Amino acid sequence: MLTYLLIGINVLVSLIGFSRMNSVAGDSMFFFSPCEVSAGRNYQGMLLSHFAHADGTHLLFNMLTLYSFGPVVELGLGARSMLLIYASAGIFSTLFVYYLHRADPRYRALGASDSVTGIIFAAIVLLPGMSVYFFFVPVPIPAPLFAVGYIVLSTYLMRRGGGHISHEAHVAGAISGLLLAGLLAPGGFGPLLRRIQNLLT
Repeated sequence: MLTYLLIGINVLVSLIGFSRMNSVAGDSMFFFSPCEVSAGRNYQGMLLSHFAHADGTHLLFNMLTLYSFGPVVELGLGARSMLLIYASAGIFSTLFVYYLHRADPRYRALGASDSVTGIIFAAIVLLPGMSVYFFFVPVPIPAPLFAVGYIVLSTYLMRRGGGHISHEAHVAGAISGLLLAGLLAPGGFGPLLRRIQNLLT
């Protein structure tokens, strides 16, 4: 399954990145730095940053999320469409982050969160009746409510700035997954819209 292949690639690249953390040159090649790319340097970071992770916890969280939602998209749309969503979410977030931070020498990003978020939102389009669970939230969250809350909170945190999380990449990935899944799914946005209507009535 494509889901397992993507997990394997993420784990492999992350482990290589972990082993090179003590090397300044090796470390930087796993980060996406819009400022460096703007200056014509570290192009490989634009790719590797989508598979490398900051530490084991970061990697584990993203891969567990991909393991949970990836099969929904893969079975619902097929491996090719899932790969398209995964890659497009990463590409769109890269362009968005580059536009926002190309003049900021301090900004660096890494992790598969943008692509994984795209998969989450694609799964929500396909199965809007499901619930989303979090370790720190003891109750199930209806998928459409999670989607709205996620985008609103991420947008707020993005506008506030600061911190060490690329909320702008999350927003870009979420929107990419949402739109592409709606275009590719046989029922389009219909099931999701009906589910939202049911929640509101």
